[in-house]
Amino acid sequence: MKQGKTQLMTKKILLAATLACSSIAMASSAYAQNQGRNDTGPYIGANYGMYKSRGDDFEDDNDYYEILAGYRFLPFLGVELNYADFGEFGGDLASADVDGWGVAAVGFLPLTDSFKIYAKAGQFFSKVDVDVAGFRDDFDDEQIFYGVGANFVVAHPLTISVEYNRYKVEVDDSNWPVQLDSSDTDIDTIKVGAKFTF
Repeated sequence: MKQGKTQLMTKKILLAATLACSSIAMASSAYAQNQGRNDTGPYIGANYGMYKSRGDDFEDDNDYYEILAGYRFLPFLGVELNYADFGEFGGDLASADVDGWGVAAVGFLPLTDSFKIYAKAGQFFSKVDVDVAGFRDDFDDEQIFYGVGANFVVAHPLTISVEYNRYKVEVDDSNWPVQLDSSDTDIDTIKVGAKFTF
């Protein structure tokens, strides 16, 4: 069972790394055509979106919010910190409340002066509060997350973004009085937001 989880996690890490590296590689050639533009520096932003959790007992859909700060070292490469609050999700038997901080590498591909697509991959450090049939537990979790998105410059310094991410939450229920059908939950998100560059 653990070997299967390890193999799945390895595949997801490779997928996320491939997405980020592909974006960076494509952006490198585009960078040569855009050397005169200054697309580096810090930015802050906020997002609002919807998510769907997939994990049997914890399956649900809800809305959530996110705040973020980032820095682009190069026009095609940056790093980003985010805080996301998913609130509570689940059903009558099991529910979870999840929020946490993430750090990710971001690869940008500028298609025009005002439109860019990007890919990201990183680590999410979350606090998970679980209620299963009246039994409560809380713990910290660390999992990778990855995503793709698009930025559209409305008017400098305002950028509108649309983004998809996938997060994962793992619950250790070995010491609980009630065993779950699935202790792993995938969280698929779609969000829109605004970023301000400096």
